[in-house]
This record gives sequence, C-alpha cells and structure tokens, in this order.
Amino acid sequence: MNKQPKTTIKWMSFVVSSMLWIGTLAPQTSFGLTFVIPHNGNIIGNIQYTSAQYGDSLSTIGRRYDMGGYEMVEANPGVNYLEPNRGTRIVVPSRFVLPDTPRKGIVINLSEMRLYYYHPDGVHVSTYPVGVGQEGWNTPLGTTTVTRKREHPTWVVPDSILANHEAHGQPIEKVWPAGPNNPLGDYAMNTGFKSIVIHGSPYPKGVGVRSSHGCIRMLNEDVEQLFKMVQVGTPVNIIHQPTKIGRLDNKLYLEAHVPLSNAEYYAGNVQSAGQLIHKVVNGAKYSVEWREIEKLQNRANGYPQPIGSIN
Repeated sequence: MNKQPKTTIKWMSFVVSSMLWIGTLAPQTSFGLTFVIPHNGNIIGNIQYTSAQYGDSLSTIGRRYDMGGYEMVEANPGVNYLEPNRGTRIVVPSRFVLPDTPRKGIVINLSEMRLYYYHPDGVHVSTYPVGVGQEGWNTPLGTTTVTRKREHPTWVVPDSILANHEAHGQPIEKVWPAGPNNPLGDYAMNTGFKSIVIHGSPYPKGVGVRSSHGCIRMLNEDVEQLFKMVQVGTPVNIIHQPTKIGRLDNKLYLEAHVPLSNAEYYAGNVQSAGQLIHKVVNGAKYSVEWREIEKLQNRANGYPQPIGSIN
C-alpha cells in the first residue's frame, strides 16, 4: 500500500532557476532538463551530488540544477534548508521515473510538482519543476488540451480569487495588464479546465511548491521554452502519482514522494506499489524487497532507489 509518511514536512518558499541538460547531466547555461527516452526502461537522468558552500541554501543549490525547492527538501532530510553546514553533502535528485501515463504531450504529476513534455519526435522528453494548487485551491486531475497560447498575457482575475482576496482584507484589481508584475508572467497556455492555465510567474519562490489558485506555475525562462515547443491542441494529462516504479534493464526501482493530502487525489487514482510493479514487469518473474519498499514510501526521498530485479 501507499502510505502517508510518518513525518510531516512543512511547506516553505523556494527560489528556483533552470538549466538545460541534453543527454549528459553537466549543468549548462540554459533552461530545462531534456533527455532521450530510454529503450530499456523508464528512468531518465542521474543522481548528482554537490557540497554546500558559504551562503548556500537548499533553494539556491537546487536552482543550479533546475530542481524544485521541495524536491531538494525531500532528497535531503535533516539538512537545514536556509543554512546547510558548509561542506555538507547534498543530494541533487536529478533522476526520474517517467510517470505511468501515455507518453504524449504534457504530463503534470502533482505529487512531485513536476511537468513532463514528450516531444512529437517520440525520442525526447523535457521536464520542469512547477508550482501547483495550494490547499483549498486544488489543481484538477484529468485529461484536457492546450486551448490557447498568449504571449505577454493580460490577467483577468476570476471572481473566486477576487472574493478570496476581499475576504482576507487584501483586495486586488480585476484586470492586470502585461508587464513585470503580471502574475501570469510573460507566457500563458490556457487548458480546457476552467481557469487552469500553465503560465510563468514573477515570483519564482512559488515554483516547486503548492502555491497557486489551481494553475500550473513555471519559471519565466522555463515556460518560454515550453511555450515555443507546444502547439494549441497538445494533450495535457494531470495526475497524482506519489509512487512510481522504474525499470532499467533488469533492475527495479521505486521513486516515492509525499502524497498530497486531499481526499479527491486518492479516490481511484493511487495504485499500490504491487500493482505498479506488475504493470512494469509485464508478466515476467521478479523478486523485490517488500520491507525496503515500505521504508522508501515512508521516507519519500523523491528519487529512484533499487528494490529488486526481474529474474
């Protein structure tokens, strides 16, 4: 079974920027993480390690590798978020199990707060950290499409958000013109879900955490890259998969994230590790360490770790 971790991890604000990795995992000076989809499994990337330097936080370290702040917290339990001790070994969780979905268009996994874009060539996948709906403003699950693309968009605030700001004594304007303070950033892609937009943000600390009113927040530089690749009509699949099972050659791996607590994200949507393993092995004989699986789900470190093999 998929279990809620025993320890509670508090939400924090993080600043994240991006870099481009193609094929190898050496940080460069552009954006996004792009990989060739493997023929021998469903795992992309590699775990990296670095050392905390003077003035670093987990957020500033993560931004050098295009990792969301919460991903860095999951991967480094017990490390001081604001001031990790100088020289502390830091895990960069830059290895991912591809979600258990059709490999087409945009896939957003809410539990890992990460977006995957499958290129039309069928060979490459790009992935980016995202901010998702906060408690009470849940991002919906399901399939839809990109219905509209807007560069330098105007934000017309939904009535529900206006009312929420009024109720908290923080009224805002109904219409926000394009510009550096526009909450949609420089690029926006509307979806078929009402008021759910994939967009940039002038507030990078809201990327990689539950921070939005349901929309998908991206770093401005990331969404610019995605915007130029995506066409109107591109499929969008929003999922909640806190546990993912990976296969690389004959080895099996488990990647576990902290599940979102909302009940609607569980009803019929979260499969057990056993169910996922059966799908991945596709009828082959296998052996796994069930106690290790339980430990990894409770720890929720957020990157693939070995659990067994296909015989």
